[in-house]
Amino acid sequence: MDRNDIWHYPRTDLARKYVETLNIGLSNALALFAPRRMGKTEFLRKDLTPAAEAAGYWVIYVSLWEVKGDPGRALIKEIQAKEQSLLRKAVQKVRTGPKLKFGAGFMGAEGSLTVGGEEDKKISSQDLIELGEVMRHLAEGKRPVLLLIDEVQTLAEEARYGALVAALRSALDKYKDRIKAIFTGSSQDGLRQMFNREKAPLYQFSQQLSFPLMDRPFVTHLLGTYKKITRNKLDENRAWQAFEELERVPLYFRSLLEKMVLTGSQDFDIALQEVRENIEKAANYPEKWEGFSPMDKAVLLQIIDSGKVYGKEHRANMDHYLGIPIGTTKVSIVQQSIRRLMGQGVITNSGESGSYSIEDPTFLAWVCKSEKV
Repeated sequence: MDRNDIWHYPRTDLARKYVETLNIGLSNALALFAPRRMGKTEFLRKDLTPAAEAAGYWVIYVSLWEVKGDPGRALIKEIQAKEQSLLRKAVQKVRTGPKLKFGAGFMGAEGSLTVGGEEDKKISSQDLIELGEVMRHLAEGKRPVLLLIDEVQTLAEEARYGALVAALRSALDKYKDRIKAIFTGSSQDGLRQMFNREKAPLYQFSQQLSFPLMDRPFVTHLLGTYKKITRNKLDENRAWQAFEELERVPLYFRSLLEKMVLTGSQDFDIALQEVRENIEKAANYPEKWEGFSPMDKAVLLQIIDSGKVYGKEHRANMDHYLGIPIGTTKVSIVQQSIRRLMGQGVITNSGESGSYSIEDPTFLAWVCKSEKV
């Protein structure tokens, strides 16, 4: 990923803040949450990585979103590959101990990860041994290590990845003075399963923080880039309004300005319409909505209305939407729907008991518009 991207809005102070938090020992691990497309990955690669390297860290970055077929093996393989690359350059000597095998397709922190044909394979005891060994080797290196694990909630499945996550925590605890970690996630429910559930391997392991959303300076920066390219100046207030209309998703606002550069247009309304159409086409929201059962749709609309679903008046609203007698929908039926929607990653528990929210803000906006909520 090119760190010299002219559209990139640098968040250097935020990156240094996180590195300093780890350095002074307030926490050995951080967990950052924000919905997808809010700039977490770009921040990790273009801001946090150089800030950590400047502070003396070796940085290992792993994106588990790119390898959802087998994120557990991907995590082990990428740490192995990067460890061999870092220490080979640093010490240029043969280590004693078990040889670590790693397959093709894992190219280090600046490469891409691919895993194929390994779905549903469980992590073996040998995998866990190799993870422990490679973490030990990293801890013995000349420089401290910062492990960046992007979209960590993909490891939330206890039956499949519980042993791996437990082994990772054990190694991070054992080598906490030498290896720090920053986890990111785009699913609030997934992160809760990993860090807040009492029996989870990472229970209360890291300090959890909400990743700050982009604010007005981000818009100002991108407008400056637009002006450098086109020598035209856009209205900043209208640009900020457009950013808000795009749910403050940085990727979408950047796409909007890039489209305006390519077309030579300075009409925000036209560009917004095109970007929205592209978003809906890529995400296929109409098909997604039609794929929900009537009960699930009723629950989603009630969540949008108040976040509450179990009260008598809330269930009455669902009955009205479904066109059935008031009092028909029971709590147990709503619970089944909630479990389905949470399992699909559509909704999350918003913290307060019995209160929920829709994970994807862009999908939320689409539903509000299409259903006239």
